[in-house]
Amino acid sequence: MHPVVLAVASLVGTVVLARLVKREWERVNNELYKPQPVRQEAINLRRDPRSGVYRPE
Repeated sequence: MHPVVLAVASLVGTVVLARLVKREWERVNNELYKPQPVRQEAINLRRDPRSGVYRPE
């Protein structure tokens, strides 16, 4: 095979692979970091004196 054709085919393959990886990367990040709904009411926490763990009142 001619070296120029091989170089062009390698370049095209690399670009296609990079686009696929970028698209998948963005899809996964959008799924992981989608905004969470904001809760309107505040939850008061009280510390359990025995365990030291904070629990809702």
